[in-house]
Amino acid sequence: MKEAGDNERYFNEQLEKCGVDYFDYYLIHSLSHSHYDMAEKFDCFAFLQKMKKQGKIRQMGFSYHDDADLLDRILTEHPETDFVQLQINYIDWESEGIQSRKCLEIANKHNKPVVVMEPVKGGTIANVPGEADAMFGELQPDMSAASWAIRFAASQPGVFMVLSGMSNMEQLRDNISY
Repeated sequence: MKEAGDNERYFNEQLEKCGVDYFDYYLIHSLSHSHYDMAEKFDCFAFLQKMKKQGKIRQMGFSYHDDADLLDRILTEHPETDFVQLQINYIDWESEGIQSRKCLEIANKHNKPVVVMEPVKGGTIANVPGEADAMFGELQPDMSAASWAIRFAASQPGVFMVLSGMSNMEQLRDNISY
């Protein structure tokens, strides 16, 4: 976003590139302290609300990359938000930098459904140390380390969707198995 009118220009370009008349889910990308200031400066939330009223967006939300306090502020200032996308995985659950648990608690406090990104932390959690892999295998021999991570994220209160990246057919088959 550089100038007034960018909201509409980008939105219309995205509709055209996707070959659709509306989006089921539309997000303001990567809100953090600096990006939130920009979103406010360019009235992004008001623009999305306008597009929603016109039927061009069914559900509006944002992906989030900062602390729980800012998330609470954003959801308080913008109750019109339908959902929030958060990084949730068991490695970042108690991380002070990412604050997965705290952010999820804030989303739940505001009754906002959560889309999970990074449940396998970019594939890092799919390759757990041997001892952890053995423990998983003892509990469920047919379940992969990635499945444990995705099921952890999916089991949290308020989560309605978990996004999982895949790099090959084997990972795709693993994902659809659970």
